Amino acid sequence: MKVIILAGGKATRLPVSAKRIPKVLVKIKGKSVLEWQLNLLKKYGFDDIRLSLGERADQIIKFLKKKKIKSEWVIEKRPLLTGGAIKFASKDLKEPFIVINGDVISNLNLKKFLKFFHKTKKNIVALYKVKNALSYGLVKFKKNGQVTNFLEKPKKKIAGYINAGFYIFFPDIFKKIKKRKFLLETELLPKLAKKGELYSYIHKGKWIDIGTEERLKFARNYLNLKL
Repeated sequence: MKVIILAGGKATRLPVSAKRIPKVLVKIKGKSVLEWQLNLLKKYGFDDIRLSLGERADQIIKFLKKKKIKSEWVIEKRPLLTGGAIKFASKDLKEPFIVINGDVISNLNLKKFLKFFHKTKKNIVALYKVKNALSYGLVKFKKNGQVTNFLEKPKKKIAGYINAGFYIFFPDIFKKIKKRKFLLETELLPKLAKKGELYSYIHKGKWIDIGTEERLKFARNYLNLKL
């Protein structure tokens, strides 16, 4: 199965750590975020990898070549946001594919993730339960895993399930969208949920996102993961 890694963001929320480098090349515990993700894919035998690039694409390509990492990539001429980036990167695909956000590190069991997809035969989003969801939107779902709603960021501290940034999609859902530039999180996922076409996979292992300086600092201090 093809895996698309979203690595084209501008890292505007990492003005210090990613001032001169792409977000996926920021290092944590001696490895870049991209290396952590590639190690996870290697662990589960995924080697058909495509990177969605944009900002500072040349640095990422140089890194891939230096490390002799087998992969392919597409480069956005203009920022397309998360949904547009996936649409652009998957335009030639005819089979379901995995998507990974470029700012998350996890030990998510991709074998079980894929098995759940084959069981439901629906688009899948991985969810992770956090004690404090103030910085994230909450996701609601039924007992069978069917996602019912995406909520805005809560106004007070509350525990709940959030989008973990791992997906499995059928390519046709992107081919039906006429827009080139759109957000996956606000424009596509809620629509899929409303139609009953999106299911959730609950990840109970380790997960962390490094999207802000504060979260990156936390990851550098407390990440305890072997991949």
